[in-house]
Amino acid sequence: MREVSKRMKLEDYAEQVVSHLPCSKWEKRDVKDELIDHLNSMKSELVEEGYEEQEAVLLTIQRFGSAKTISRQLSESMPLIDKYIRKWLLSLFFLYVAISGYLLLFSPDRFRRRAFTVEWKQRMLEYGVPQYTHLFQNTKPFQTLVDYVFHYDNYSFGIVMYNLIGNVMLFVPLGLLLPLIFMSFQSVHRVFFLTLLASLIIETLQLLFSLGSFDVDDLLLNVLGGLLGYGMFRVGATLIHRRRNSSKFDDDLSSSSF
Repeated sequence: MREVSKRMKLEDYAEQVVSHLPCSKWEKRDVKDELIDHLNSMKSELVEEGYEEQEAVLLTIQRFGSAKTISRQLSESMPLIDKYIRKWLLSLFFLYVAISGYLLLFSPDRFRRRAFTVEWKQRMLEYGVPQYTHLFQNTKPFQTLVDYVFHYDNYSFGIVMYNLIGNVMLFVPLGLLLPLIFMSFQSVHRVFFLTLLASLIIETLQLLFSLGSFDVDDLLLNVLGGLLGYGMFRVGATLIHRRRNSSKFDDDLSSSSF
């Protein structure tokens, strides 16, 4: 290992530590400031013990260890996304929730559906066939999906794509953003149950307020979308970790050449 330069300052040492951290420049600045505070605290203790200023600086750096080792340890402990980028993602998540809530519960199309559904139910009651008021409900798994496949000629291509692809894609951002923002949701089980709960709440509200149909197949498609989003997160996380590990390997090679 190279000897510590006698003229090295604590700020220079801290800069070496944070320069290759896998985070934004703002996060690096915060880590550097915190590291300098710890370094200065140790240096002050050494000065109180009787060491000269420069000797205390050198001994502080020696006790902390090589900059590459500290940088590697910090890199391993850092989350996938640093806190500054996570703030932007959190804003994006709230925007996604707001847009989804509008499209699924408050859009003009939903109120047109409500008017049609209410009128339909009233007519069925007037005709004495109340069993047909439940026409817009499906509690049998795969019934709607099978109907789309075997009776596709009864539906336009747009309706099929809207109900199949739309229900899947709508929940992809949920499965992707949750584990990126909240480390507690970096589990497929938690993403699965939260996606299922969110979809169930939406379907129930649409049923209670006649804003749409309750279809268990929508739940299945929504959950599939959430799991696809989580799969995208897992692929991205694996690639990032591999890149970080390859960077560590390159550092080890470069350090071993001295």
